[in-house]
Amino acid sequence: MTIENTNVSRRTLVKGAAWSLPVVAVAAATPLAAASTTNASLAWTDSSTSLLALRVLDSASVITATALVTVPTQYTITNGAGAITDNATVTITVNRPAGINLTLGSARGFGVYSVDGIATAPGERTATYSTLPVVGNVGFPLTTWTGTRPVSIASNGALAVPVEFGLAGTNTGVSVSALATFPVNLSVKFSDGSTYTANSTISVPVGAGIL
Repeated sequence: MTIENTNVSRRTLVKGAAWSLPVVAVAAATPLAAASTTNASLAWTDSSTSLLALRVLDSASVITATALVTVPTQYTITNGAGAITDNATVTITVNRPAGINLTLGSARGFGVYSVDGIATAPGERTATYSTLPVVGNVGFPLTTWTGTRPVSIASNGALAVPVEFGLAGTNTGVSVSALATFPVNLSVKFSDGSTYTANSTISVPVGAGIL
């Protein structure tokens, strides 16, 4: 009677395992190659014109406009080929309105209250006035918010991000008697250095009573 040896040697198993390792490594690397942040675009894609109820940043106050105010309310990142999964650094700057020269006293400007439904933190925001000797702060503040937000977009997909603005700074009794148009600059920077920008405006008519 012949007895067949069915035992597999340890050397054979080790040799087979070593041969299979490169296959696993190649498969794991494939999803990473699909990620891309270099062929996207950025734009403000929605706005609101209404009698806005605006929060005064870093306070419990809410001020309702008595004339129609227009603010951008959403930006959209539109992706090309290749998925994006990243944490982006987002910066939104609200500039002082051009053509309005306040030589005494300060008025309010606009700052970012929330981005993607997440409230901004006081440490992420700045509000800077022009200053004069003795007089102190004058005019409108220039405000900047910088924070990070997760970005996950499928290949050839899009991500719409809601933004809520609030009022920043203080009003010392100054009356603004002209249409105030505040330039709004948006920047989204990904971890690989790819950066996209978009611009909009906030428009406040005479008599709105919020500045």
